[in-house]
Formats: sequence, structure tokens, C-alpha cells
Amino acid sequence: MTNPEHKIADAFRVVALRLENALEEGRRSSRIDANDLLETLLAVADQLDPPLANNVATTEACPNCGERNADRLAWQDDDETVCCAACGTTYRPGE
Repeated sequence: MTNPEHKIADAFRVVALRLENALEEGRRSSRIDANDLLETLLAVADQLDPPLANNVATTEACPNCGERNADRLAWQDDDETVCCAACGTTYRPGE
């Protein structure tokens, strides 16, 4: 049985590693605002209690980071392109 404290610590480590990688790759700024903090806390919560999958097909995933969670892929006003909340890439699904 996994120790609950270890599970929480591991969740923070996973999220911290992802943030560190995003910083090194230039996908995130080292400056933090309330939205960044909220996204980080939600990522930790998702690590501890993964949400039900709401994924798009692999052919419609973000071509830059591979994000497939439909809640993090926002259709733009032109109804042709999607913006990925994970990395900021705007793309046309299926292309």
C-alpha cells in the first residue's frame, strides 16, 4: 500500500519536473501569475486523482506537445483552428 504522504510528494515532483521542462524549452515564463498558480495546483490534483479521460483522437492532438485532453484544446473563433492551453500552439486538427 502506498503511503499517502509519498503519493502527495510524488505528485508535486511530477508537476515540478513538467514545469521545469517547460521553462527550459521556453514554453513558459519564469514569472508566475494567478492563472499559472491555478494551473499548477490543478495539475497536482490531477496527479493525485486523475480525471476521467476526455481525450480527442490522436490525429487531432496538439502537434507540438501531444496534448489530447479536450478541455485543454480550445476551438478558436474561426471554427477551424484550436489553441492548446498546455503549450500555446495554434493548429488545424487533422492536418
